[in-house]
Amino acid sequence: MKISISKIKNSLLSTALLLSFAVTSCKKYVDIDRPPSSLTPEEAFSDSATATSAVLGIYAGMASSRETGGSNAVNYLTTIYGAMSADEGYFLTNTTFDLFKDNKLAAGSDLITYWSGLYTRIGRANYVIERLPGTTNISGRLKNQLMGEAKFLRAWFYFQLVNYFGDVPLILNTRALENGLLPRTASATVYQQIVADLTEAKELLTTTYPSIERARINKNVTSAFLARVYFYLQNWQAAETEATAVISSGTYSLVSNLDNVFLNNSNETIWQISLVATTTPATIFGDQFIPASTTPTFVLYDTLANSFEANDQRKLKWAKAITYSGKTYYYPYKYKLRNATAGNEYPILLRLSEMYLIRSEALAQQENLTGARRDLDSVRKRAGLLPTTAIAKADLLKALAHERWVELFVESGDRWFNLKRLKQATETLSPIKPSWQPFQQLYPIPQSAMTANPNLKDNEGYF
Repeated sequence: MKISISKIKNSLLSTALLLSFAVTSCKKYVDIDRPPSSLTPEEAFSDSATATSAVLGIYAGMASSRETGGSNAVNYLTTIYGAMSADEGYFLTNTTFDLFKDNKLAAGSDLITYWSGLYTRIGRANYVIERLPGTTNISGRLKNQLMGEAKFLRAWFYFQLVNYFGDVPLILNTRALENGLLPRTASATVYQQIVADLTEAKELLTTTYPSIERARINKNVTSAFLARVYFYLQNWQAAETEATAVISSGTYSLVSNLDNVFLNNSNETIWQISLVATTTPATIFGDQFIPASTTPTFVLYDTLANSFEANDQRKLKWAKAITYSGKTYYYPYKYKLRNATAGNEYPILLRLSEMYLIRSEALAQQENLTGARRDLDSVRKRAGLLPTTAIAKADLLKALAHERWVELFVESGDRWFNLKRLKQATETLSPIKPSWQPFQQLYPIPQSAMTANPNLKDNEGYF
């Protein structure tokens, strides 16, 4: 118990101190003149600038390509772990991550460092959500914006946790000693909280982005994420409604030139992470995926590379061939800058093509096959393909699963999540992964977390 309490206290202290650090690290989102050394936790919401900096501190951690403190680039890790665990990509010459590629993670594996990273961010969001309502010297409009952002971000982090680990502790306040001993909460309950946070955030936010470059949350971003969440919950009508709100907003459009989709000024982007003030302007995806020499690093599975239809421009523009030891491999090439002093690519977390695919599947599930084909064909046309030949509902759903794979590959674990959503993980992965077992659809809880909290139990199969 002493170990647990000590770790919990240290975690809470770190969260408070990082709020002060945010004043410096978040200048890319807003200009704050107050020096970071003068901001203490007690003063965090003393004025508009410091209250804003508390929220921006959460974004700052997401923007860092390689973070310290064990969180280690959470968005990057959720992307590559999901890609390797599914059938999208793997490190060819670096065996460090083979346990993900082969789905052989051991019980209590501490390779999964983003568990702590995600809970650190949840702690920061909880701090804002608790402290902001009692603040009287901030305008109501700004208070709504900051509260909406904090609730959205908390929902975002819980969505990652529940899709990788299943049942997880649901922490909604800053009572560290109590929270440090919480057992796991049923994933259905976690999803209820995700929906509640996003619904409240949507009511608090406006359609105006509070920063340039679509780097912070607004109402449309919230609708886009709600569309994804309802999609996973099979609430087809609600998923359709939220996706339609984004598509019909007039703010976004599918970018016809595939080379420009992942630029920081892309009109397809709904939400991205700004890299203006980071020390490495190129995204970590470009840095890690694009080879530095003739030796490839991260490559696509043959199953993915060979699944693109003839003339699909996504294979030409978003993947690149390289020959190594007499074999041709493909590596992800959505982000094209490996190292640049002035980058124009940002990590994109939500984009418009996904909204078309979500609405298409939602319509198909509601027997509106004509509407479903129309949305699917919007994405296919941009890729240089003819309209789908799928007519029957079952064929259309199969075509949509394939389209989502080749459109959203190596993006935020999408393929890994969807194989599980569709209950297709075993039939898809067992032929290419000899050691595959169904329980591996969930990752093991890190041993460090179980040591700190004796009420945490590992997922079934990892005992």
